[in-house]
Amino acid sequence: MVKDYQNSIAEIHCGQVMHWPNLSGILIPCSQSEKHLRAMMNIPPIDHYPERYQFKYCPRCATLLERTLVYELERQRCPACRWVHFPLPNIAATVVIEYQGKIVLVQRDIEPDRGIWHLPIGHVEYGEDPADAALREGYEETGLELADPRFLSFTHGPSYGDPKLFYIVFGYVARAVGGTLTGSAEGMNVRAVPLVELPPLKWTSQKAAIAAYRTLQGF
Repeated sequence: MVKDYQNSIAEIHCGQVMHWPNLSGILIPCSQSEKHLRAMMNIPPIDHYPERYQFKYCPRCATLLERTLVYELERQRCPACRWVHFPLPNIAATVVIEYQGKIVLVQRDIEPDRGIWHLPIGHVEYGEDPADAALREGYEETGLELADPRFLSFTHGPSYGDPKLFYIVFGYVARAVGGTLTGSAEGMNVRAVPLVELPPLKWTSQKAAIAAYRTLQGF
């Protein structure tokens, strides 16, 4: 992620005062492990946040935010109401749709990656179960009513549209039980392809879902 300071670390010593961007001034006790410290190093600093997380004012009371150490990392905190900015990854769900013995693909009509063929995928709404999101997104993008979602995979990584923005994507398989195969505003062209003829998929989350599905099918 943030390679510019990761590569500068030679070793970690207990009792050492940290001088890295996210850990500056923190005294590391001997009880903390090297693994824990290196995990903390992987967390991007505030200046590496995506644009949508570049807050200047508190979203609750509009006070100018300050930077301070909170839970061992520099974070943005409101000096008035004490709100702390904890940026979170986006949550999405993708679905392998079983339809007439084949797998449904959608050709993308929006950016990023306009024109590629992919599995139905979309954001999980607040309070929505990822499995339900997979069924909903599948219906919205293909017109097929889906049932019996089964978990396949999950991945965590940067967005193709904005490498500073991270996603957790849950992969499911579900079977079509109704509806009519059709496209949507996000992708008008849809098709069903036998698993053995499935073209390579670009997105890591969908590669993981298909790999898990192939294993499930004994490939």
